Amino acid sequence: MSRRKPFTLVEVVVVIVIMVLTGTIAIGAMRTDSTSRLIRSTTNDFRSLCSRVRFKAMEMGQDRMVVYFPEERMFYIARPIANQEEAMEYEDEGFVTLKESFKWALPKEFELTTDENRPIEVFRFYPDGGASGRWKLNLAFSGKDLIVVIDVAKLTGSVVSYETTAGEQQ
Repeated sequence: MSRRKPFTLVEVVVVIVIMVLTGTIAIGAMRTDSTSRLIRSTTNDFRSLCSRVRFKAMEMGQDRMVVYFPEERMFYIARPIANQEEAMEYEDEGFVTLKESFKWALPKEFELTTDENRPIEVFRFYPDGGASGRWKLNLAFSGKDLIVVIDVAKLTGSVVSYETTAGEQQ
């Protein structure tokens, strides 16, 4: 009858170190953001901003807008100008930005090109829950042939998004 020798302390430590290294590498590989996860997350964040603006319009009983500032790469909530004196004060843009409230920065991985270098009204939400999509928002993923199209349903105000490639673009 032969007796088995127990594991030595060095062998146990080596096995634990190997397990820790393998676990660290596996967790690091799983935590990296894939392109599709980043696109989904960005789209969900923007849809969340639009939903908050829509609910704000319904709560306040006044139109609210999502406005894009190209130089800042930021989206803000805004309200339409109510009278002529206000229009002169805000350089006739047609809206007053509520910068202290909701805002959303365009992630650096995305490009949003516009022909104008001034603030642009993207979507307008009405107190009845409806919306006016001024233009479809095309977010291009940098370095990829992928575009996320974001639009607002006029009757319900719900934000609709889908992914497409530059070749499939209408």
